[in-house]
Amino acid sequence: MVDVNFVRIIVKRVFMGLVAAWAVLTAVFAAFTMSRDWVEETIEGAMRFRGADEQEVENSIDEYLATHGFDRPLWEQYLDWMGNMLTLEWGDSFFLAAGEDAEASFYTTGEPVFPMVMDSVVRTAMYVLPAVVIAVVLGICIGLYAAMNPDSRLAESGLNTAYLCFALPNFWIGGMLLSLAAGGVIPDSAVLFDHVLPIALTATTLLGGYVSYSRAHSLEYAAAEFVTLVKAKGAGRVRIARHIVRNSAIPLFSMLFTEALALLVLAVFVIESLFGIDGFGALLFNAVHVRDLPVVLGCTLVIIAVGIVGNIVQDLAYNSLDPRVDTGRR
Repeated sequence: MVDVNFVRIIVKRVFMGLVAAWAVLTAVFAAFTMSRDWVEETIEGAMRFRGADEQEVENSIDEYLATHGFDRPLWEQYLDWMGNMLTLEWGDSFFLAAGEDAEASFYTTGEPVFPMVMDSVVRTAMYVLPAVVIAVVLGICIGLYAAMNPDSRLAESGLNTAYLCFALPNFWIGGMLLSLAAGGVIPDSAVLFDHVLPIALTATTLLGGYVSYSRAHSLEYAAAEFVTLVKAKGAGRVRIARHIVRNSAIPLFSMLFTEALALLVLAVFVIESLFGIDGFGALLFNAVHVRDLPVVLGCTLVIIAVGIVGNIVQDLAYNSLDPRVDTGRR
């Protein structure tokens, strides 16, 4: 039987997400169209450096504006772009791919935006998803073990190692490894630098937070009366751990969709810049740099969609872990 109340909550989440999408996309559009266009200034500077006269400069700028639709009224551009975003018809990138004629790229559209963004999302997910799974599993195991064995040297060593991995800047570690590979100290392997290290460094970015959260909330429930009762009935350590994890899982899920998401966004930009990965972070960074509005808006919509889906999954997890939680009031 379908829970009508929960369906209503999901519909409400989606509606609020659409409102948020409209607000964020409008803010991004305004920031781009109402701010200084450094691409236009680059064209003007290049033309004047070559000794072009005023008419040639003006013609080049007009061609650039007309090619990308910037010569239209602002309200018309806004309605056009917002309609395209909502219907997933994101058009073409403003600029040609790297390696093409740099001058022609100002006046020629590139590849379609939607498949470009989706390909970058898949490339980023190839190292982000395994990293999240590793961080969650290790974080919960280390935190739970430390809570159940507070005087154990192994638990203390695990905590210290996790916090050390969290504290060390992953860009510094990655940079050092790249330097060693360039010097021939370690093998310059595509598997190592395209997959293994991005997964490992992203996981260590998240690990310290999961260890801290799982240990703190496991300690809270390890001393609870129901755990004492389970121990009195002769339950094994695995069963006791299951009771503790099930009750402390809700705040861990909250962290997964809040603090972890913020850390992931930063990690993705750093790791993809460091290892030259053609993923979502690199695409968005380059699009902002060259003012590629269709790509920026498309990437923004993907981030909003991930937030909406994450919020819905969070509500589903709350109801599954503890039916007493009233997600309708959240």
